[in-house]
Order: sequence, then structure tokens, then C-alpha cells
Amino acid sequence: MTQESATPDNHEVVVDELDLAIVNCLQLHPRASWTLLASALDVDPVTVARRWQRLSDAGIAWVSGRAAGQGRAESCLAVVELSCSATETLSIAERVTELPHVLSVEHTTGPRSLTLLVEVRDLAFLSQFLLTSLEGVLATTSYAVTQVYSMGDHWQLHVLDAAQHAVMLGAQPPRLDGLTAAASTPARPYDAVDRRIILLLGEDGRMPVATIAARAGLSESTVRRRLTDLVGNGRVVLRCDIALPDSGWPVISWLWAQADARDIDDVAARLRRMSGIRVCWRISGGPSNLMLALTTHSLHELSVVEARLATEVPEMTIHDRSMVLRSLKRMGRQLDAAGRSVRVVPLDIWADPAGGPILPAGPRTAAATASGRRRRVLLP
Repeated sequence: MTQESATPDNHEVVVDELDLAIVNCLQLHPRASWTLLASALDVDPVTVARRWQRLSDAGIAWVSGRAAGQGRAESCLAVVELSCSATETLSIAERVTELPHVLSVEHTTGPRSLTLLVEVRDLAFLSQFLLTSLEGVLATTSYAVTQVYSMGDHWQLHVLDAAQHAVMLGAQPPRLDGLTAAASTPARPYDAVDRRIILLLGEDGRMPVATIAARAGLSESTVRRRLTDLVGNGRVVLRCDIALPDSGWPVISWLWAQADARDIDDVAARLRRMSGIRVCWRISGGPSNLMLALTTHSLHELSVVEARLATEVPEMTIHDRSMVLRSLKRMGRQLDAAGRSVRVVPLDIWADPAGGPILPAGPRTAAATASGRRRRVLLP
């Protein structure tokens, strides 16, 4: 095993191959011990822990947790597009970033100013969330996610070799993530104890059991038992993220597409096998029934990936495209202009949705409608 010397300045961290390998290991097994990672990567456990602390302190990489909704009875996932006045777009983005139901906030190209991913308890909560006004929003469009084929939770750097990959996966049972039949129906609803633990995992998905117990007012044995249930049964999603510019995959683009309903599952299965596909959802609320996120190394690569899509998935027709100019929030983390985490904004699908204003304010709505701008709220 090799061992490194301490790095003196975490403010000027340059990500190298070992850092990427550590992140990839945690993408496979987010709460794995440093000993397991050291075994997979053939380095000293102290080196792995030090490297991760450096990445975490710099906001380059982090592990988070959230309730595994993704279409279950206790969750409604929706994409909300906001058209904002130019002078208020940043202010609106900062305000919606604070909302506990908003998983992600992106500044995007095209007719929408901001694209949000929102998760609430059910359609009634989503309606309440949408029907509160926010000054500066001119129009909204929303799509319900009716099936998740893949999320950013499943995206990997793919820098591990086969042996390293096998070590990481061999140390745990198959990962349940809300997408498999075995994990589709929770054995019981989330209770208050589950929620306390999940909110703490939202701050740090690797938070030690002792820390969770102390902060949640629970015994360590209770926390261990609940974690085994929540993680082992796919009722909490643990996810390792990395700032995209540091990952080597800095560009994200969204595609809205259509596939015949009879072919859509087969189309989605082929899309999931393509390395550039970060997200694949079935959606309802507009002319498209698929929404994809492409991750690429450069802007120029986008045309190459689209050409591959046309060749490999000819049954799919692309209706619209949008590029992410900047991610302001990703799965409960506020991001800076470099895509690095600067603050935790815990996700809470059980919070009061009245705290989440999105729709245009009254006077602005009337003016926008009168001037011919479309105001659409499309629910399934």
C-alpha cells in the first residue's frame, strides 16, 4: 500500500486520479468504511480519509441522503420551469434554493429561465406548492415525473477497473434505490424517527452513528437498526456527488423527447446503458413523454451524443433542448459558480408546501396574460 503526505491547503485543491477513484467508490457504496476503500484502491486507509476530508472541506465532493420517493405513495416528483424577469432571475433562484421541497435549481437556456426539480408528498401538496405567488415569475410550466428510469443517483465516473469495482460491490448486497420491484413498496410509512435520521443524512450521508444518535436524541442501537432498514430496503437514497467541473464532465443538457408508449420501457433501457445519460424520466404534462439529462466532457460533444441517440434509439424523437448554464442547488446542496458545495439546504418532503411560492404574482400574471405570454401549469 502507498501512503501520501498531508496536503497543507484545502482551498487550492486540484483533483487527481486517486480523488476521482475515491468518489467513484463512494458512488457505489456511500457509507463504506475507509478500510474497504483502501482495500479496493490499494492505499492506506488514513490516506483515503484525509483525501476525502480535503475534498469535502473544499466543497468538491459530498455524500447526501434523502427519502426514496420516486413515484411511491409518499412522494410526487415534478419538474417546474420558471420564466422570470431578467433583473430578478438570480434573486428568485436564491429564494427557491432555500425551499425544502426543491431538490435542484438550474439556470438554463431557452424559454425557461430556471428549471427546478421538486419533490413533495403527493399531488395535493404539489398543487398547494405551485399555487402561491412569487414576485418576478412571469410564467411556469410543470411536468410530473411518472416513472424514474435513472437519476443522478446512479451516475458514475467509471474510473475504477473491474477488480476495484468488484471489491466495492462485493462488500454489500445489491443496492436498492426505489427503481427495483423489490424496493417499490415500503413495508411501512416513514415515521418521525425515520424523518429525523433522514434529515441528518441530508446534511452528511456519512454522518457517524454516534453523531446521528446524539443529534436525534436516539440510542445508537436504534440508529443502527433504522439505518439498516432505511438503507438496506432502499427507503433512503444515499448519493455521492462531485462538482461537475472537477469531475471532467462539466456540461449538462436537457432533452425533451417522445417515444411510443408501447416502446418506451425498451427505449429507456437502452438509454440507461449509454454513458452520457445522467437522467431518464417518463413525464406527463406536455407533448413529450421522456426527459433526459446528458452529461458531456464539452459543448462540442453534445452533437456527437445526439447523433448516437439518433442511431441507437431511432424510435425516439427529440422535441426540445436546453443547456444548464449553472447549477445553483443539487440535491440539498447550494453550489457556487464553480459547482462546489457551499452550504447544506436539507430536503424535507414533509414540510409545509405553503412555504414554497412559485407561481406568478397576481398583477404580473394579468399583465403577462394580456401581452400574450403563456402561463401554463400542467399537472398529470
